[in-house]
Amino acid sequence: MVVESAPVSSALRRQDAGKFGQMQRKGEQFRKFVVCMVMLMGIRKGQRVMLQTPGWNTATLGVLAMLSVHALILAIWYFRGWDAMWTVYESYGLRWDGVAAGGIWQLVTHMWLHGGWEHLILNALLFYYAAARLSHVLSGRRITTLFLLTGFGSGAVHVLAQAIFPALPSAPLVGASGGIFGMLLGFFTLSPDSRMLFLPVSARNLAKGIIVSSLLLFLMTPGLGVPLFSTVGRWLESGFGAALFNVAHLAHFTGGLLGWVFIGRFFPPLLTSQDLAEMRAKREKGELAKESGSVRTGG
Repeated sequence: MVVESAPVSSALRRQDAGKFGQMQRKGEQFRKFVVCMVMLMGIRKGQRVMLQTPGWNTATLGVLAMLSVHALILAIWYFRGWDAMWTVYESYGLRWDGVAAGGIWQLVTHMWLHGGWEHLILNALLFYYAAARLSHVLSGRRITTLFLLTGFGSGAVHVLAQAIFPALPSAPLVGASGGIFGMLLGFFTLSPDSRMLFLPVSARNLAKGIIVSSLLLFLMTPGLGVPLFSTVGRWLESGFGAALFNVAHLAHFTGGLLGWVFIGRFFPPLLTSQDLAEMRAKREKGELAKESGSVRTGG
């Protein structure tokens, strides 16, 4: 269940309003899909999956934030038109030209923008799933920090790659997938034997698949010209279309890798036997001091 953190779709450019109507119809289809997912997300093979009930928690608030931003984008389109909406994507989506011109905020704002209903809903579902599972071992503040850290890091690597490899897509990057992949890989690292809904593979193997496939797809980008890999990429492009390599595969790879590397730093260091021995010695020393003091007082 992998979702792309794709550059803004060309449908968002000013072409014809019919395309946006088609996006709305697809949104209705995905609304029904969401209802089914909400009903099934807590149940798997008769067992309850450890998720949170929607409420005042990181999983719910994060999803509401994504939905609110998208609603604002739609309001801008409705009241101001396509040009105004596209200006928002160019100003707050992530691209090398924007960051180089001083738009450092794009490294954070791009995570809250989405290219369409499909992109938004799938990212929202994955965010809720990852945040809810992590909530059993991390506080809301730490989950948010992990999401922002991995999303920021994956975005930074993406724009640096744009600067180094001009053949990469230059359209603004939008989507929370970099941070979501960081959260998912962090959870998979903590619970390698768990299963994700509808996927009959362990989290350990799923994590390996995400990391390896994202890196391979990036190397296969035809414009990079990597020997052998680009040849395979052109073959895949002929079968699946150019959209396959308009996806920010490097951001996926980087976000997942950062989540895997940094998740351990969100926990206090484990106590060693020596630490326990020193704590016991200090405790016993303190108890002896108290007993000695009480004896002197009694005298």
